[in-house]
Amino acid sequence: MRISGAGCCLYDYLYKHISFNAQSFRDFLSITPGDGGVTPGELVFAENLSEYKNSSVESCIEQITNGQDPDTVNLGGPALVSLVHSAQMLPSEWEIILYSCLGDDAESKRLQKDMSGFSLHFHSNIAIGLPVPSTIVLSDPEWNEGSGERTFINTLGSAMAFSPDMIDDNFFNSDIFVWGGTALVPPLHDSLGTLTRKARERNGFNIVGTVYDFRNQATDPEGPWPLGTHEESAYPWIDILITDKEEAHRLSMTDSVADAADYFLGQGCGACIITQGNDRIYVKTGSDKFIPINGKKFPVSQWVNEDLRLHPEKRGDTTGCGDNFMGGIIVSIARQISKKTSELIDLEDSIIEGVSAGGFALYQMGGVYTETEQGYKKTRINEIKSHYREQIS
Repeated sequence: MRISGAGCCLYDYLYKHISFNAQSFRDFLSITPGDGGVTPGELVFAENLSEYKNSSVESCIEQITNGQDPDTVNLGGPALVSLVHSAQMLPSEWEIILYSCLGDDAESKRLQKDMSGFSLHFHSNIAIGLPVPSTIVLSDPEWNEGSGERTFINTLGSAMAFSPDMIDDNFFNSDIFVWGGTALVPPLHDSLGTLTRKARERNGFNIVGTVYDFRNQATDPEGPWPLGTHEESAYPWIDILITDKEEAHRLSMTDSVADAADYFLGQGCGACIITQGNDRIYVKTGSDKFIPINGKKFPVSQWVNEDLRLHPEKRGDTTGCGDNFMGGIIVSIARQISKKTSELIDLEDSIIEGVSAGGFALYQMGGVYTETEQGYKKTRINEIKSHYREQIS
């Protein structure tokens, strides 16, 4: 089994307690969509925030955070987090490859060194003169009546230089292809139709996970975001599309998750999974590769929610929860495809694996969990899975 992935790889700088009601935050709020201001739950590019406030990025961050240092710095990005999780859960003899483009600054070298601690192949191109991609993650745990929310300020850095010609032919000799958060890697995102088509022509299985697409939001606040380009869309080549409710709305320009799912399947996607934070996950299949699911909602893990309610000292934050959810989906799909049988793919099994991986992430700060005790993560996720199977049975 071989899994190749490309997309967003960066450092997250996490601020755990930033009140979105504080004047220091409200001074930077967006007034009109795509204007460069911040909005709870959404992402803005650092350079656009700087232009919006006519102030340096560093000054904007210092004012919003009242000069605090980040609570922690962690590896992040949907492609990186989901594939690190897959490498931690799948057999070590299975080959997992992550393609990226880093800069030539000290943080890029540090990221490469950090990645050497995980059992996957990290193939990184170097863009001279550009910094490592990064995201400032501002978390308000009291927002949404205590459900919590985050706001993201992203620096593209070397992701701007990650072009499709940096992905060599070896990448396409794989069983599963993961395209994670390509909206934060604009050259890849614009070529997603070509790249997913090439993967499908090699009999590969395409899994695409989206992030908030600020670039297309700023370009056309009223129109649908393209996935690829409007002229060459990735939808016909996607086997599983994983997106959240807001991203699904902006990609499809529909108001409900059911209508968004119908739109994605109508465009050619094999199946779609739409997450809604702490609310239920909507799943619908269209391809004959899957056991049919005709629009079903799956809950999040009650056991995890109750455990964190009773033991708030265990709580990390929600950063990377969705990326680990995607990692769980990849793990399930890889296990099922590796059996090389004629059985249809069971997406319900994938949801169980995804919910459990996402639930485990709530106990940590940031997306990537670094094991200090071998096997601990698998044991905890199996525990969460056991409770979740009982919950949905």
